[in-house]
Amino acid sequence: MKIQRRAFLATGVAGLAWAAMHGAAAASNTRTRFVISVGGPVDGPIAKGWGELTAELRQRGFPTTFVSVGDPLSSFTANEMRATQIVAALKDIREPVVILGVSNQGGFLPLVAAARPVRRLVYINATIPLPGKAFIEICNSESVAVPGSILDKLIKGAQPVTDEFLGLRADPHATPAKWQTLHDHIQASQYARYMPNFYEVCPIEIMPTVENMDISGAADDQIRPEWEQSTARRVLGVEPVVITGAGHANIIAEEEYAGQLADACVKGL
Repeated sequence: MKIQRRAFLATGVAGLAWAAMHGAAAASNTRTRFVISVGGPVDGPIAKGWGELTAELRQRGFPTTFVSVGDPLSSFTANEMRATQIVAALKDIREPVVILGVSNQGGFLPLVAAARPVRRLVYINATIPLPGKAFIEICNSESVAVPGSILDKLIKGAQPVTDEFLGLRADPHATPAKWQTLHDHIQASQYARYMPNFYEVCPIEIMPTVENMDISGAADDQIRPEWEQSTARRVLGVEPVVITGAGHANIIAEEEYAGQLADACVKGL
């Protein structure tokens, strides 16, 4: 299957920081390598928040690599940006790789798989994109957010900006100036500015042929578990793994769920 690629497929991005959890020992380990993207240093607080899961993966014999990526709030093409950075950071990795994505990171997972060989994509309480659509368009037509959640409030508060975006999407004659005005309005909005990548149109024409896995916390308090699970079946073609009691963020941060999450991630590898 031919995957349509855009400029984000280019590698050669400088200034990326990445570190293997096992150092030299990991380099000689031919087992599948798990890849986690983080904002900030690979030994910073965000990376350390994955500590319970990486410890469980290590116990099962799987090395983990962190890739430092740009702040998704800093770009209107944050999904392409992060995918490009991950692909560049892994250019010398020869082992099979599993790319993990939590929350809004789901938006870049298929872009990585469209650009380089990937053993598996793992969506964890994550957005699931559709080719040719912005995620805000999905939110506008489907019940994605948990009612009353922070995500729900952001989506509802950003509705005027979303309406402007949808108008431009429907206008084949929309000028660059009008798109720039939209970007200005996104930045000025106290709601939309916290999710600019929701207004980024997924640049691939078809989903890449790759093994997908979806892991959904039954108590996710941001993305509706029912939405994620049904979308995983419909779009990714997989039966989701449901972890009872796990919420949106604590699914990766708490020891209570780390073992179950690791077991799901490595199943079949």
